[in-house]
Amino acid sequence: MRIPLTAALLLAASCVSTPDVEGVIQGPPATSEEPGSAPAESSILPDRTPVLEPTEFTREELRREATARIEALDTRCRELLPAAQAGGASYEALMEASRALIFNADLRIQTDVALRFDPNDLPTTSTLIDAEDDVSSDLKGEVRSLAKESRDLAERASELRPDDPAAELFTTLGIGLSLWSMGPLQALTNGATTTLPKRIKAIAESHPEFEGASPLRLKGRFASRAPWPYKDKKAGVEALERAVEVAPIPLNLLFLGDAYWVNDQEQAALAAWERGTQAVADLETEIASPFLREICRLRILSARKD
Repeated sequence: MRIPLTAALLLAASCVSTPDVEGVIQGPPATSEEPGSAPAESSILPDRTPVLEPTEFTREELRREATARIEALDTRCRELLPAAQAGGASYEALMEASRALIFNADLRIQTDVALRFDPNDLPTTSTLIDAEDDVSSDLKGEVRSLAKESRDLAERASELRPDDPAAELFTTLGIGLSLWSMGPLQALTNGATTTLPKRIKAIAESHPEFEGASPLRLKGRFASRAPWPYKDKKAGVEALERAVEVAPIPLNLLFLGDAYWVNDQEQAALAAWERGTQAVADLETEIASPFLREICRLRILSARKD
């Protein structure tokens, strides 16, 4: 699972009040329109001619898909939360709800980034890479609420199964997204320079390949995007290269391309994003995959203009 944890956690926009999870997951209205069907997935070829037209959906279809998929996750969260929030909840109930909440938070960010910009009038590539830190206060409030609840449930699961990698991962993701949603000073006082780096390091060392190399992806994204003294561009590239070796999925390729770009390896970045436009997602990231491929496509279009 990927969470688009940008690791520019200390540079997030100002803090807003946190709504209740039940309020966040009301969801947008359902749509009666059916999106176009997706073509069969292709194999991943590093030297593939870049596909710069949307490979699955038009932009309008992507917007409808965003509404439908967020609504589906809202419904899933509503179904899972009562059992998870009850006293004596099982490990399975806690973790199933924790996952759904993080996926919900992540999808809201990815759809916003994928659909915010006009493909015919794109900003610089660096601006696109930074876009997930520049979201509305309302979106940050929604993400914070979902992430906090996910973290609380994952921590309860850890009490039932100490050292469980899934519980450790989703606790870390919940902490990271919560910090991402805060202002710099509040993030500092809540562990952005202490708790989070230690947790990322620990899980990347103990379970690097778990769930599509999520710990390696988290480590690489943090290292390549964090402010000084935590930024380490070389270490970020190395961790994300390992993540792609384990799981060449769109999310890992997107983040690897970003790490290459900020490390002034522009051709390598383009190659990673090109692979990302055609990569096959795993089950954990499939719900966000059309938007991840679109983000890769927009990166390429912008880079050609830079």
